Amino acid sequence: MKIDPLTRRLLSNSGQNGFISLMYHSVPAGNATPKWQWAVSFKQFCAQLTLLQDQGWTTVCAHQLSPDTIEQLPPKSVAITFDDGYADNFAAFEELARRNMCASWFIVCNDIGNKSSWIDVDAPSYPLLTTSQLQEMQSAGMEIGSHTLSHSRLTLCSKEQLESELCNSRAYLSDLLKQSITSFAYPYGLYNQNIRDSVAASGYNTAFTTRPGFKLVDNDFLQIRRISIMADDSLATFARKLAFADNEVSWLSFGRYTCERILNRLHLK
Repeated sequence: MKIDPLTRRLLSNSGQNGFISLMYHSVPAGNATPKWQWAVSFKQFCAQLTLLQDQGWTTVCAHQLSPDTIEQLPPKSVAITFDDGYADNFAAFEELARRNMCASWFIVCNDIGNKSSWIDVDAPSYPLLTTSQLQEMQSAGMEIGSHTLSHSRLTLCSKEQLESELCNSRAYLSDLLKQSITSFAYPYGLYNQNIRDSVAASGYNTAFTTRPGFKLVDNDFLQIRRISIMADDSLATFARKLAFADNEVSWLSFGRYTCERILNRLHLK
């Protein structure tokens, strides 16, 4: 896949604004563009990994993002994350391990080894990773975190439900993997201050949002920004997402960005 010269130049100058995090979901086998917008074909995923390696990006896991370590990260640091824990992610894990790259997975605990049971209008029901697969992934240096028990909308949960989704999922995974679970991802990206504080009280050190951008919201490691990687992202689109840490990287949006930069420099805005 070719990348246009302007995008390649933007990419070569990227990595100076702090680490970025990428959000994946399903990674089905083959070359075809998936029908589900939140899926990325395996061929597409491999091409994106190759681009990251060719451009000198370093992969980091969730536990490496902390006040004590953030200043020590290389300029081009990227946290690759997967939400839900779909079974087709295992091939993605094997590819990452083959390349000596790492990633973090956020698992819906109630459906481990079964089909996803939460109901969404546009989301198909896919098999999830098994216990033995999660254990193998962790042993190989990948990070496993929580995505709640049931993929619930936390903003709609009662106090008791919220505590169960956060604490019981963490306890379940800790027992399953014989290791403390310290990372979390908000289902649907839904959270508020109370939920953020409950995540902290439940023992998590990092939590990932769906809000795009570099690094953190309000310098808070329980509000880590992420860029969504989608089915129809070309390699050039992926490259611009790395450069701008944004989901909207069309040439129209790039034009607006350029105009704003020019106006700012001319002190007309």
